[in-house]
Amino acid sequence: MIVISNTGPLVALAKLDRMDLLNQLVPDGVFIPHIIQRELWAKSSFESAALEAALDGFIQVRSKPETVPVAVELATMYLDEGEKQVVRLAASLDEPLFVLLDDNAGRKAAQKLDLAITGTAGLLVSAKKQGLIPAVIPLLEALRTHGYWLSDELVEHVRRLVKE
Repeated sequence: MIVISNTGPLVALAKLDRMDLLNQLVPDGVFIPHIIQRELWAKSSFESAALEAALDGFIQVRSKPETVPVAVELATMYLDEGEKQVVRLAASLDEPLFVLLDDNAGRKAAQKLDLAITGTAGLLVSAKKQGLIPAVIPLLEALRTHGYWLSDELVEHVRRLVKE
């Protein structure tokens, strides 16, 4: 299974210095559209080195689809350009995949198109279940400390889910 990722979850994993988790959890490939690559290159902070290494390594850039079906156009028309390209790329592929998105608007658009979705928190839960990390909540709290917005409801939901 492959992943089509938006910028946010990649930045979150870079902030945690845990880009390795994505590579371990998704060995079949992580793909991003060109616009996400540009957004990642624009990051000028401590996580930029981790993002650059991932872009040079296991993250692959894919071109956006030439044509977009009307249903996909309608579902994505109000998204920002990055999310729009992520969802459109995912909808254009005929292979098992999930979309890695944290933003609610992007997630809703992907759901309308019956795309499988997860976010940063879901990825961390999977990492814990596979024994790649000992706990999720400390990582979510670290993200909050680094300015990554996560709702209280999401953190509490994850806390109950992983029993931390």
